[in-house]
Amino acid sequence: MLLAQITDLHLGFDGEGNDCPNTPRLRQVIDGLKSMQRAPDMVLITGDNVESGERWAYELLKAELAALDWPCFFLMGNHDRREAFLDVFRDHPSEDGFIQYVIDDWPVRILVMDTLGEGYHGGALCPVREAWLREKLAEEPDRPTILAMHHTPLQTGIPWMTAKPEAPWVETLKAVIAPYKNIERIICGHIHRPITAMIAGKSVFVSPAVAPEVTLELAELNVDKPDERRLITNNPPGFSLHYWNGETLISHSTTCPIGDPLLIYDEKQIKTIRHTLDLDKD
Repeated sequence: MLLAQITDLHLGFDGEGNDCPNTPRLRQVIDGLKSMQRAPDMVLITGDNVESGERWAYELLKAELAALDWPCFFLMGNHDRREAFLDVFRDHPSEDGFIQYVIDDWPVRILVMDTLGEGYHGGALCPVREAWLREKLAEEPDRPTILAMHHTPLQTGIPWMTAKPEAPWVETLKAVIAPYKNIERIICGHIHRPITAMIAGKSVFVSPAVAPEVTLELAELNVDKPDERRLITNNPPGFSLHYWNGETLISHSTTCPIGDPLLIYDEKQIKTIRHTLDLDKD
């Protein structure tokens, strides 16, 4: 099973009718995915699909993603709005008023959570969504499972983008997932840069974004004293691949455009490949 993850597209950044700087970045990511010899089984788009949650921006998103040849599934980020999204993606699964659902057609089960609290930057997990998550985890407690959400439930060290460790939604999430040994990974977006960590004994993977990157700066921040630190950096867009090999989940990330090849596998490189696989030791 091969799952592609793209996140934080922020289409429509400069308003309706204007060229969006994130559109060519998304096209670079799509081109990168399509250039790979092994195609993904599906694409999971982990939130902040558009900039301001407006219907016209979701129409733009739908048109751009028509270039993908694989099933696409969406999460809600803090920039999204459920009603406008469902006006455009009418057949997309949802439940109890939230964009959350189970993807159950591949070897690894994927639980897609809705952590959007409309009007808030941080995550949310209300009693309805908590009950949904408890129910879905209890249904198949031994099956390998990915838990996907937009918001990253971590104190990342980037003070202006991080979740507070005492945030009620984070404490609730930790309590719900702690007993389950079958959660292979929690995959997220929101932070606009690659991060790995652990929470409640579970591996968390944050994918790089389509939109520009949050700068890596771990210094403390005084909200009342601007210090001229870089907040956003115009680094290349990126995406991630999650590969289930039948035993474990392996996660990769890369940036786009993918660079020019320095070495390709032609007849001249058979010896090189045999050497890297130690097949020349026979």
